[in-house]
Amino acid sequence: MKKLKYFTVLALVIALVAGCSSKPADGGATGGTSTEGKSKVVVATDTDLSTMDHNIATDGTSFIAQTLVFSGLTELDENNMPIPEMAESWDINEDGTVYTFHLADAKWSNGTPVTANDFVYGWHRLIDQATASEYAFILSTITLKNADAVAAGELPLDELGVKALDDKTLEVTLDAPCDFLLGLLAFPSFFPLNQEFYEAQGDQYSLSPANMIYNGPYVMTSWTPGNSYSFAKNPEYFKADTIDVEEIDFKFIQDTQSAMLEYQSGNLDVVKLSGEMVDAYKDQEGFTNRLQGYLWYLSLNFDVPELANDDLRQAIMYAVDRETIATNVLKDGSVAADGIIPIELSTGPDGKEYRDTAGKITNYDPAKAKEYYDKAKAALGKDVSIELLFEDTEASKAVAEYVQNNLETNCPGMTVTLNSKPKKTRLQMMQNGEYQMALHRWGPDYADPQTYLDLFLVGASNNYGKYENQKYQDLMLEATQGESARDSQARWNLLVEAEKVLVQEDAGVIPVYQNGGAMMIKPNVSGVEFHSAGVDSYRHMKTN
Repeated sequence: MKKLKYFTVLALVIALVAGCSSKPADGGATGGTSTEGKSKVVVATDTDLSTMDHNIATDGTSFIAQTLVFSGLTELDENNMPIPEMAESWDINEDGTVYTFHLADAKWSNGTPVTANDFVYGWHRLIDQATASEYAFILSTITLKNADAVAAGELPLDELGVKALDDKTLEVTLDAPCDFLLGLLAFPSFFPLNQEFYEAQGDQYSLSPANMIYNGPYVMTSWTPGNSYSFAKNPEYFKADTIDVEEIDFKFIQDTQSAMLEYQSGNLDVVKLSGEMVDAYKDQEGFTNRLQGYLWYLSLNFDVPELANDDLRQAIMYAVDRETIATNVLKDGSVAADGIIPIELSTGPDGKEYRDTAGKITNYDPAKAKEYYDKAKAALGKDVSIELLFEDTEASKAVAEYVQNNLETNCPGMTVTLNSKPKKTRLQMMQNGEYQMALHRWGPDYADPQTYLDLFLVGASNNYGKYENQKYQDLMLEATQGESARDSQARWNLLVEAEKVLVQEDAGVIPVYQNGGAMMIKPNVSGVEFHSAGVDSYRHMKTN
């Protein structure tokens, strides 16, 4: 058996968004330091925190909070590469199907050791049908042994390919090699769970800071839904001496202008910008911009008879002016979506970026939109009225209104009604199938096209619109489970073909734009790590 060994690396110090300052930006009041003299960062978020249960979470806001208080086997460095975290080293067998992780000497916040069984229990709960986690699929994504059968209830939990060989040794067995396994193990769904503490909390687990236990660099100190949530440095964290910022506060502020007033007054250190606010502040100190991995798209509910019409879906595809939405509506560095896979996500076996290989498969063409709509109207025998569901953020409202205008202008006779809901409500409505068309986003869990394409498989928990196409299904199954799964180039070619079936041939989903990341960050704050795939990290922020 050939073994590859990876050794402990020190945690990093670079990053994304927050800070304290002794000199306020734009002449505002001093902010960013607590009354006790501890270093503190205050971040504005335009999306409320949904859950601190990492086996239940599905949204980026929750994942960011969870990465502050939990640690997985690995974490991602500033270059999106996996480095040791709870696992200080690991061995990989010759064919890449058995990983043996050797755990560091770490503790939970109550002083009890973090053990291999904590990972086993966390993964068991994730896939258990009783949990009903929308992220249970991710264990099959890594080809974990028996994951599909266990998820279906055909095998017991103890047949899952994860075993505690002893307190500090975890064995993970795969059905096939997974090139992105180590990076994906930094994702919250794979975090450990302390069985004794969890079971003692019952149905109150994770509902408040008092009902949580932590093994990451911070502990949660307060949480007021719809308002704010806060964290303090965890003295039991095994690398506590590497953590600089002692307190982190998140404030839920949906209005960008209000958030900027708070920033200028010294009460906030990090603020997201959009629309006209980007133009107003892009030349000021503290402005930063980057392209995020989030891809926004129109999710279509195939249970709606009109949307089951191929011509209507093609009409919608051609009617959306993606370039104008990105450049003139959002103005935050967003770019038009050329497909359902974003740019700068991953590189193929040939060294080429995915979109360079797959090409642009979305087009704005008002004439074709009208042509397809006329065909759809003839087949349906009427003009189409459709409701567009979106969340109540400034950016989503602006995009939804522009999409409404696009559809009603380029498909004469179509009526689009807007329905704004808080994000948590929007997601619940989509999960229940209580929508017609929705503006929805997905952030990549790992740096591979599969993180998007898996969403549209039959039975996938995030296939809210119940898209189904046998050609697409066959291509994806061959790429992920067939002989091609063992041939990197063959697998890549199949993924490219599958995306074309989904987007170009079938208009099964309508890509719109890829998120920009315009924001103001106090100049003395550093260390937020932007990850194009995975979760942005606030774990290693520094202030000066």
